[in-house]
Amino acid sequence: MPASAPPGPRDPGAFVSAPTGSLHAMLRATTLHLFRHGESEANAGERTLAPDSASLTAKGARQAAAIAVALDRAPSLIVVSSHRRARQTAAPTCARFPGAPLEVWPVEEFHYLGAAAYRGTTKRDRRPSVAEYWSACDPSRECEPGAESFVVFVARVLAVRERLEGADAPRIAVFSHKKFLHGLLWSWREGRPEPDAAAMARFRAYDRDEAFPNGAGVDVELSGGVARAGRLRVPDLPEDVT
Repeated sequence: MPASAPPGPRDPGAFVSAPTGSLHAMLRATTLHLFRHGESEANAGERTLAPDSASLTAKGARQAAAIAVALDRAPSLIVVSSHRRARQTAAPTCARFPGAPLEVWPVEEFHYLGAAAYRGTTKRDRRPSVAEYWSACDPSRECEPGAESFVVFVARVLAVRERLEGADAPRIAVFSHKKFLHGLLWSWREGRPEPDAAAMARFRAYDRDEAFPNGAGVDVELSGGVARAGRLRVPDLPEDVT
């Protein structure tokens, strides 16, 4: 994924971990392009109605266009979250590579607060609830009916990871969200983490310490039974997209 912008402050590729797929999958080389969605209305501090409904801002649309340009070849598969901002981010890539299959996978964000916390609130409004959730460090906690616990989140991350490792596709572009993508990278670093309180604290530290801006991407190479992540890259923004 070529880009002229400087990489992030950390190199997530400092880990090597054995994937969990079959022997056939371990012998097959796969490149994953992991993209965080472009800037959304929620990222920009606007009020939200639901965790999945925020649209891209004008800047987010430029970031989505930049991702499509940065990909130097067609993906064998495009995977996208069901959330609007991720689907909008994937749209320019889908338009550039119309022959690439598009699939919706459960790569949506980790919304531990639940839907009610997002009705009519900004990210600033939600900060006290966010801080309280992580301070409690209870991996089984569900903040409201339908909210996702850390235990369930890790299970979802590992299920998607196994699906990626076993996919019969040499190049996969994934359009997802910061915590979910960090969950994948963290899981490869940890091996196969047990979702206990200690792991929850480690994930929180990883998520806070590692940069993953809107519109950025990380390439992960799955080859020879190991996963290796490259450096964080932010594609140049085009000037002609408003």
